[in-house]
Amino acid sequence: MFDFLFEKALKASVMSTELFIKAKASKNTLLEAFKIAKDIEEKFSAYKNNSAIDEINKNAGIAPVACDDEVLALIKESLKIAKATDGKFDPTIGTLSQGLYGFGTKNPKIPSQKEISLAKELVNFKEVEILGNLVFLRKKGMKIDLGGIGKGYAAEKIINFFIDKKASFALASVGGEICCYGKEYKIGIKNPFEEGNIATITTTKNPTTITTSGDYERYINSKKTHHILDSKNGISNNFYSSITLIKDGFFGSELDAFATAIFNTKPQELEKISKEQEMTIIAITPNKEILFLNKEKNFYKKIDFEQI
Repeated sequence: MFDFLFEKALKASVMSTELFIKAKASKNTLLEAFKIAKDIEEKFSAYKNNSAIDEINKNAGIAPVACDDEVLALIKESLKIAKATDGKFDPTIGTLSQGLYGFGTKNPKIPSQKEISLAKELVNFKEVEILGNLVFLRKKGMKIDLGGIGKGYAAEKIINFFIDKKASFALASVGGEICCYGKEYKIGIKNPFEEGNIATITTTKNPTTITTSGDYERYINSKKTHHILDSKNGISNNFYSSITLIKDGFFGSELDAFATAIFNTKPQELEKISKEQEMTIIAITPNKEILFLNKEKNFYKKIDFEQI
């Protein structure tokens, strides 16, 4: 179950990715944090039978589904970010990501343009209806997929758990989604073209969120068909090979979702987003150009870049 479990550190697999935790905490407290991640996976994974999201998807176009406060809160947050990004992040992408392309399944495929055209008609966050504790997808065949926000949510929830436990320092990493505080950490940004890192971020001791998404994480046949799909055209854009976002505070859910949105945003629009959302953006294009936005903000101690 664990790659390792020591006093102050834990490494394990969860949510189809790597969970790494380092904190001023006992083994038992680390195990409690691990359980938080496992519970999130069981509740929010669209790939788990009878999860809350699976129940909503199975009842699309049929009947609303009663949800607990946590599920409602994350769905509402995802819809809020969908609206703010004009659907560049869209939690109803599941009809394409899970259903058509089969990302995360045993049988991924590159669909035809006709299949894409039909499936993308079922991707529209505005067709999600919430009334009280009931969630309803208005069209049959619609699917919620919270993969673009769930890992960041897990990192944020785990780090707040350590705050509640009064740990003097902690770092929670779920895939490329990191929340940390209490000491300076050196965090590498993976080189999207080969082994190693293209940069090292040295944090301050203040609460910090760092998220990285790349076309190398999951793809079909080649990185041109990566898993970060555009809800508008139903395909993978290739504006970037990697996106890293940095922001003061704990914003795991927000930055996870915005990384998806920014992957589907043209480079000339990044400066505006960086300023409006008060985040640093490090974007690496397929031709190895590094775009560094909002670098005047002190969201980190320093960033050292390597050659690519």
